[in-house]
Amino acid sequence: MPKKTKRPKPYVMHDPYFLKAKKEGYRARSVYKLIEMQERFWLIKEWMNICDLWAAPGSFIQYIKRIIKDTGQIVGIDIKPINKYTQKNINTIVHSVFEFDTLKPKVEQFIWEGKQFDLVTSDIAPNTTWHKWVDQYASVELNIEILKFGDVFLKKWWNLILKVFKWEDFIDLIQEIKPRFKNMKEFKPHATRDRSFEIYVICEWKIN
Repeated sequence: MPKKTKRPKPYVMHDPYFLKAKKEGYRARSVYKLIEMQERFWLIKEWMNICDLWAAPGSFIQYIKRIIKDTGQIVGIDIKPINKYTQKNINTIVHSVFEFDTLKPKVEQFIWEGKQFDLVTSDIAPNTTWHKWVDQYASVELNIEILKFGDVFLKKWWNLILKVFKWEDFIDLIQEIKPRFKNMKEFKPHATRDRSFEIYVICEWKIN
């Protein structure tokens, strides 16, 4: 019988990153993870068309907009509604990435049929059960669906950001990434909570 996973100690929601996000007008503290990745890997550039998956509440979109300004299109997708933006080059879709056949035409409304993105970002996470092996498996499954999304909507030789709970099933995700991308890098931002076993995977240079 598998060993029970102890429920972690509660953390303080109003940590320095939370307070900083409020002060700087971001919708969530998670934006500082993307900021760290941008400072390290310089993934976001002006003129890019970018898709943010599992975008709610929308802090990644806010930061992306500050960089690309009005030079590209941003599409945010989540199963939860995202509060609307006033900027014309930001559009949001309420939809599951698992239902790709119906998602595809909705995305094409905003970038036109046959067009692709220059970057796909994701801060995806499953609903946690407090069982590490269950949550990690669900996280890998979600990220594999994002890779499939990228097969259709990410340009060749461009990049994709994944967030995954890293544990035993992480190897299954690596096996899905390697045939699709030239290189991959693991990165754990300082803004990640100490109690979390999440990491980001920078998938570089899509090859097919």
